[in-house]
Amino acid sequence: MDTTETINLKHRPLLVERFRQMNLNISDYAFANIYLFRNTYRFEILMQDCGTFISAYNRQDQNYIMPLDSPQSCSPDTLRHLLNDSNYFFPIPEEWLSFFPKDKFCISFEDGESDYIYLTENMASFAGKQYTRHRNHLHQFFRSYRPSDRPLGAANSQDAITILQQWQDESVVVASKTDFAVCGEALHNFSGLALWGTIYYIENKPAGFIIGEALNKDTFCLHFAKSSNNYHGIYEFMFNDTAIKLQSQYKYLNLEEDMGNKNLRRTKSSYGPECILKKYRVSLITGVQ
Repeated sequence: MDTTETINLKHRPLLVERFRQMNLNISDYAFANIYLFRNTYRFEILMQDCGTFISAYNRQDQNYIMPLDSPQSCSPDTLRHLLNDSNYFFPIPEEWLSFFPKDKFCISFEDGESDYIYLTENMASFAGKQYTRHRNHLHQFFRSYRPSDRPLGAANSQDAITILQQWQDESVVVASKTDFAVCGEALHNFSGLALWGTIYYIENKPAGFIIGEALNKDTFCLHFAKSSNNYHGIYEFMFNDTAIKLQSQYKYLNLEEDMGNKNLRRTKSSYGPECILKKYRVSLITGVQ
């Protein structure tokens, strides 16, 4: 019998443990992303006899199902039962595709949904031709500013909210179309979501912050990076400094997807990703049950 539950903080232990066991580099499988975007994507826990799934809706109002375990734990009949002519499984890593027979399932992917994965040591060094522009911006930043930093937490969350508000005020996109509210909730629930972050100051004024969480023992996912446009080179500085802080513990940084945004794609590509991690959609072949 199918049962559903709306996602809330009580699901954190269950989902964190599932994500740990799955050991994937996919940014969707991070509890903060599930919880913070629970209203945007209408995430619900979906209980099946063979396991647990998450039901969600994308921005085009298409329903998709997120497996919380390898599909081999479910029979092909159960997998087909979860699907109809319009929904699909997502995000499916490449290593799971073999569990979906090609005569029953259609496999596809969208470029805008792929994650950008970087070697932490590369982001920490900015070495090589790939990073020439970023090194120049970083050097210009240090010539102009003497930044300081502190771990992000309850004591300075109001400073981070000040930065977030300034970032939104400078945006050409209205707050309802940005991640302003979601990032604000991350700051308000920072400890409850077990997030990690750094806040940066210039001349004792809040200037920027980065927030993220571990995906697994090798990969750290950066959820938010916010700053005012007043500080040229500050994003290069924050990414570089974050990588320096994390390189002893994590081999990779996941900067998530570009959502088909050309500016985001250009920016994320400029940092020399080690790979673009495809996240597959798996749907029923029309007419096959």
